[in-house]
Amino acid sequence: MSTETTPKTIEVRMTESYSTWVVHESMEINVSDYPELEGMTEDEMTDYILANASDMKSSNEEWYDSLYDELLQMDVTREKITGEETEIVVEGFN
Repeated sequence: MSTETTPKTIEVRMTESYSTWVVHESMEINVSDYPELEGMTEDEMTDYILANASDMKSSNEEWYDSLYDELLQMDVTREKITGEETEIVVEGFN
């Protein structure tokens, strides 16, 4: 014989999640302004920039601390939101 009682209230909430893709304008940098890139192949330059953009100087050092910061501030050219998911969450009973 069960002695459990029926809850009087249930706390329920809805959650939503999205994946957002933001594309910023590209910028052109002069390889001669970045001595660390000289002598590298295009693939090596790509790998280096991907790994070190936050440590590379900005092309406009008056306004930005790094190449990464400068790229992040470039105008947004498009955004795409995908992967919308909703879920009902039951959080507790009273």
